[in-house]
Amino acid sequence: MSKMLDNRVVVIDKPPGITSHEVTTLVKKITKVQRAGHAGTLDPGVSGVLPVALGRATKLLRYIAGRDKTYVGIIKFRKILDREEIENLFSEFTGEITQTPPAISAVRKVPRRRKVHHLKLLEVKGRLALFEARVDAGTYIRTLCDDIGKRCGGARMEELRRTAVGSITEKEIFIMQELVDAVWFYENKDDDSMLSKMLRKPETLIELPKVLIKESSVESVLSGAQIMAPAIERMEEAEKGDRVAIYCRDRFIGVGIAQVPQKELKEKGIAVKLERIHK
Repeated sequence: MSKMLDNRVVVIDKPPGITSHEVTTLVKKITKVQRAGHAGTLDPGVSGVLPVALGRATKLLRYIAGRDKTYVGIIKFRKILDREEIENLFSEFTGEITQTPPAISAVRKVPRRRKVHHLKLLEVKGRLALFEARVDAGTYIRTLCDDIGKRCGGARMEELRRTAVGSITEKEIFIMQELVDAVWFYENKDDDSMLSKMLRKPETLIELPKVLIKESSVESVLSGAQIMAPAIERMEEAEKGDRVAIYCRDRFIGVGIAQVPQKELKEKGIAVKLERIHK
């Protein structure tokens, strides 16, 4: 089973009332892997999509987390507002915003720019409003609700659920009991059908432009050689400084940094600087 689980990701439906670290520890205990880690920490009271990497896949966590997150939540206003008033407030906080991380966060408490891609009002009932938000990674929804409250006499986040991490959605999540059952069937019935459905290769969750290199270059790249322009068969649209996923045919090689824009790719020079080789 250790070979089957190594270099895989399982997307867990994190329940409220438990930390992301505790979920990861439980997954590690259930699967008996030596290493496990999660992408995109959720507050203890928040439920939803939590990718948990197993074995060698933990080295790719920083690339799995995704650039944006989607949430569904409930905001409670201090006074009753009609739908139009709430929608107007939400529109003020859509687009580029400035946030200061809350006191309980582990990061520096300095203002930072984040993007709210959309903030949709779904339903209103009394002082409660159900909303959906798609935001940049690192955006604090609780802080967003508090900031909205400062414009209307007070508001706070009541409940929150993460419904997507990048392109990883609720359709792909499993509860902890399903993982327990899948491991039991594998160990006791020699049936891996349940477990195999839950496991994802980490590269399938990495949303980066792809660079395809020639087979003749793979050995040198795996040894740490930088990717020169002649070694590239094809490069998807990317700008200088963008991260890219490196492949040879269907084989995932690792992640690198584009040294030239795709449209200016030439016959000579370093095209991609290696950042992480995944053997």
